[in-house]
Amino acid sequence: MGEPGKPTKTAPSDLDAPPKLKLAILTCMDARINLWDLFHLSLGDAHVIRNAGGLATTDAIRSLAASQRLLDSEKIVVIQHTDCGIHRIAPDEFAKQVGEEIGEVPDWNVPATGDPKTTLAMTLELLRAAP
Repeated sequence: MGEPGKPTKTAPSDLDAPPKLKLAILTCMDARINLWDLFHLSLGDAHVIRNAGGLATTDAIRSLAASQRLLDSEKIVVIQHTDCGIHRIAPDEFAKQVGEEIGEVPDWNVPATGDPKTTLAMTLELLRAAP
């Protein structure tokens, strides 16, 4: 029990796995994006999937499917932003550079373009097309 007049903190282990707001957010891993302040979220309110660019990669789609099918989320918000590192280099060139360093070209599917608006449109199209 907390002291009278003071809020009690909920331990993460006391929360249910389904997000309280039935919300999943796909966004960039950029450390400047503070979703909790942006949307006034509390622990347990939403599932958050982050990757470079906030892209609809195979893994992001798998995570969103689990959020919806297994944990009852109903809404998906996609947040992308300007000055994102993913737009600084073509996906094929990025994979080639990594390949030169490690000796093999990764088989990443990076659905990004040099234009944030085009990348967002492509991400939304991929999500809408996903079963």
